[in-house]
Amino acid sequence: MSKRVAPDKPTVAKKLRNSQLTAKYRAEQYPNDYYESGQQLFCKFCQHTIDWTRKDICNDHLKSKVHLKNKAKSTAGKSLQVTIEAMTQSIDARREFVEDFVAMCAEADIPLEKMKRIRPFLVKHCKQGGALPENASSLRETHLPRQFNTMLNMSTCTRSSS
Repeated sequence: MSKRVAPDKPTVAKKLRNSQLTAKYRAEQYPNDYYESGQQLFCKFCQHTIDWTRKDICNDHLKSKVHLKNKAKSTAGKSLQVTIEAMTQSIDARREFVEDFVAMCAEADIPLEKMKRIRPFLVKHCKQGGALPENASSLRETHLPRQFNTMLNMSTCTRSSS
């Protein structure tokens, strides 16, 4: 009769605590099928949300007829669905970049007309570089007055405190 030999280290499956379980974690588990946006898990092929709290639900969706059908007819050019929260963050980041650019130009006495020559560099090397409009007139009409009011308020605050 042979004896059972115990392994050196017992193999214990780690149970993930609920605080560690996120939609991003599930998306990392299934990188070819799911993606995370705004704390929600989306199927890349079906374009709808999946309950990410239970792994068996994710597995069941991958085996469903609808998912398999959508995956079979999927095209590479299909865009991913984005949540309103993620879109709002993107818009805010683009607006902040443009306003910072206008402020930098105003402080450095760089005319906004020079933007035509600076823009290709910014588009190539800056994440938000494409947020700059093609023409300087929209910068002058929209963002420069805001920047002027901000600078005016800052200068009156420093004068009154002195």
